[in-house]
Amino acid sequence: METLQSPTYSSYAVLVPPTLQHFEGHFTNARNQLLFYFALFPPKKRPLHGVVLFLHGSGDHCRRYVFLYERLCEAGYGVIAYDMVNHGASHCDSSKTRGHVRSFRHLVEDTNAFVTFAKQSLFPQIKALQGQCAPPLVISGTSFGALLGMHTVLSGCHEFQAAFWGGATVGMEMTTAWKLQATVIQALSLLVPKVRLVAPLDYEMLWRDPAYLEDFKADALATTEDITARTMQQSLSAMNRLMRDKRIEQPDSDFCKLRVLFLTGSEDHIADQGVTRQFFSRLANVDKEFEVFDGVFHCVFEDPERDEVVAHVLRWLRR
Repeated sequence: METLQSPTYSSYAVLVPPTLQHFEGHFTNARNQLLFYFALFPPKKRPLHGVVLFLHGSGDHCRRYVFLYERLCEAGYGVIAYDMVNHGASHCDSSKTRGHVRSFRHLVEDTNAFVTFAKQSLFPQIKALQGQCAPPLVISGTSFGALLGMHTVLSGCHEFQAAFWGGATVGMEMTTAWKLQATVIQALSLLVPKVRLVAPLDYEMLWRDPAYLEDFKADALATTEDITARTMQQSLSAMNRLMRDKRIEQPDSDFCKLRVLFLTGSEDHIADQGVTRQFFSRLANVDKEFEVFDGVFHCVFEDPERDEVVAHVLRWLRR
């Protein structure tokens, strides 16, 4: 497929083992925007147990998780991932909108469009899938990507068999102060949607290893700038809709038919752990697990204990 490259496409180098099947390029969403994708599959002669759709976090991009993709490939799973609009090597509205979320609904639509693209354009190139039924799909995401992933499942466009979430941000305790701020943010998101008014996360709390923060700051495809008013409003709205969705408590819903694994760090002070645990307790999924890793910060797939985290994921997938 002929694609155009983002001006910053080559600013993040990735070395992939030559034995793995590697695909990358761009697909076009419903708004005629080019979005970058990256996919890895096990060697051609290896059997394929399933395909994992991985969703990155806010201000992040998909090629920062190649370590995880390689481990999944070693276990017999393919991985498909893409950069959200205004993220990574995908279409940006302007040089000043990196990390901006104009519409959370558009992100869900783009994710579903990417899965459709993968089924039609990538899967036929995988020898293990030629002449076979569609592979089992697993959905995963980190932080904001987990929130997007859950809404993608709820959209019902594609069938998934399992889900694992890292540092999921599903909601926050709405104190009186936060309710007041949310009201102000709602107004600002309409008046000045792209203005960066909201202080960013405490990035030092994302990773225990300071080297990861330095790498992130130096990454031209990532951003640590203040959050736009519209991004914050769309994130809060998505959290609110998820918490209010009755299907998470209905055993016969597609959402609750999934095997689900929540992965969190004991030192995660970014995601509201109290709200996440309450959300988890409400889930009607028969097969659900909440795993806490001692000493780990918010980014469970990147902290020094990432080998332990990924090993747990692989054991869980093999069950």
